[in-house]
Amino acid sequence: MHDAHAFRARPGRRLGDRLTKALVTTAGAALLVAGLIFDAFVYVSLRDAMVDDLTVQARIVAENSSAAILFDDRGAASQTLAGLQAAPAILYAELSNEQGRVVGSYGAAQSLRGAPPGAAGHGFAGNRVWVSQPVHEGTRSVGSVHLVATLDPLYRRVAMHVAITVLAAIVAFAFAFVLVLRIRRDIDATESRLDYLAHYDPVTGLPNRHAANEQIERLISTVGRGSDGFALMLLDLDDFKSVNDTLGHAVGDQLLRALAGRLSGCMRPVDVAFRFGGDEFVILAPGITGRTQLEVLGHQAMRALRDPIMVAGHEVRTRASIGVAQFPADAHDAASLVRAADTAMYDAKAQGKNICSIFRTDMERGARARMRLESDLRHAIARGELRLLYQPIIDLKQHRMVGVEALLRWRHPELGLVPPTEFIAIAESSGIIVDIGQWVLLTACRQARAWSDAGHAGVHVAVNVSARQIRRGLRAQVDDALAATGADPHALAIEITEHSMVEDIDSNVAELAALGELGIQVAVDDFGTGLSSLAYLKRLPINKLKIDRTFVKDLPQDADDAAIARAIVSMARSLGLTVVAEGVETEAQRDFLIAQGCECAQGFLYSPPVDAQVIEELLQRHTRPGPVWPGAAGSGRVPLRLA
Repeated sequence: MHDAHAFRARPGRRLGDRLTKALVTTAGAALLVAGLIFDAFVYVSLRDAMVDDLTVQARIVAENSSAAILFDDRGAASQTLAGLQAAPAILYAELSNEQGRVVGSYGAAQSLRGAPPGAAGHGFAGNRVWVSQPVHEGTRSVGSVHLVATLDPLYRRVAMHVAITVLAAIVAFAFAFVLVLRIRRDIDATESRLDYLAHYDPVTGLPNRHAANEQIERLISTVGRGSDGFALMLLDLDDFKSVNDTLGHAVGDQLLRALAGRLSGCMRPVDVAFRFGGDEFVILAPGITGRTQLEVLGHQAMRALRDPIMVAGHEVRTRASIGVAQFPADAHDAASLVRAADTAMYDAKAQGKNICSIFRTDMERGARARMRLESDLRHAIARGELRLLYQPIIDLKQHRMVGVEALLRWRHPELGLVPPTEFIAIAESSGIIVDIGQWVLLTACRQARAWSDAGHAGVHVAVNVSARQIRRGLRAQVDDALAATGADPHALAIEITEHSMVEDIDSNVAELAALGELGIQVAVDDFGTGLSSLAYLKRLPINKLKIDRTFVKDLPQDADDAAIARAIVSMARSLGLTVVAEGVETEAQRDFLIAQGCECAQGFLYSPPVDAQVIEELLQRHTRPGPVWPGAAGSGRVPLRLA
């Protein structure tokens, strides 16, 4: 398989590199600027201090030199200037009278350019500084003092400060660099983790959807340049939600990890498996183009899921619907390739799940048709295209109608009558079923109220509800329908499938118990076809079991169906539940069910689903003798004695 870094991002410059460079540059520039400012401040401060010191010394000399200048006493002048020898920076000093004649001097003669005679002040020339101070006798100026000093001691002190500053800056820079390196290690670790999470699934360790999209683009770029194409297989686990709901999400995650290992192990070394979504996996297989190769790829994946998996002490069997598409035969870009595989996967689900389906162009037309149906179905209620038919439920002992099952029909304005097998699945997957289910509840309750007002009490209306309706709060929906119609809760029955029953079992128990408190009957529909266990059945507050028509249609000839029917009736009787058989079409089926103790039945032996008006007519004729159904005489249908 590919190495662990195959799907990592490869940026030109990582964040850690950029941050390190920015921090080092900033720290270096800050230290340099701070050092320059500090050294300039030191230089100016020391120079001003030196000028102030020379000025003070010049004033002292001036205060003690007026007599020597007035009397032109060179000895006294030299003696006064000799005190400056203690200042090694002073190179030259002189006393001069008003006429500029030097009365006394110290050191080598120097030129004092820029120093006006008799004026106080200072100036700089090269590496030297001069200071002049006038000499007064009372209020009269009699001469001046001139001092010249070298700046070399100042430069040496400044150089020492610069050296100290540089050393401190180097130490500070080194300390800052160490801190930056530590920060960068943390950033690199975080960046690597984020990079991993961006490209890998943390549960299974497989590359994720983002990595899959990148790999698809890379494979597309190789087609025609050393590659004839590649295959994309989309695998969607069937009923995986039931694992999470019944065993917990932790067990579900362990199962996903085990499946990821299975899939990776069954593929070729060049194939790569990805976790594409919650319960979806994608496998990219380079070099696979022919249909035979596509079928082999799908069968390999199916074999990987064939054996049960032990997870947290539970033996779990997984099933999956698989769709396979090939580039460039089935698509022109990455998005259309994924869409083609997704279309094939949904075709596999439509065929009964747990199979592999290879994309065909007619599937895409089917997908577009489903999209159109979904769009039209969203407006079907408002347009008045939905209606309910009712199929009688017969008490087999008393041969009378005790209820009806409400069955939804959709008459499309262009397509005509759309089979429920087509639009119910679309409504479930799209979520439209919640709105439709509420409409069905409201319509059924309104019809039950109408029959009750007409004097036909005792006939209940059974309504099928979906798992989505239960999750949305079935009690609240039923309350709304009852409140809006004023129907008697005892005239309403709720039917749920086995699959809906085991989803979020605790919540379902609470919802169904709340319905039971209102006097509403609850039945498990299509019993025997789902994944339920007797433990769940015992927990649920239900009143009836409905035997699925698949176990009735071959009765009594098929020994297996007969055994299953006996077992269901016997189990229901021991649990105190009423049994209703669906799809009863022959008298032989009816007689067998009666012999086993089945209480109720429905099916074409008695009536197909009919309009509410037909049920109304039957209820109005219940006191008349003879067959209840028009044309029933001699047809084999049982005359009914209606309640």
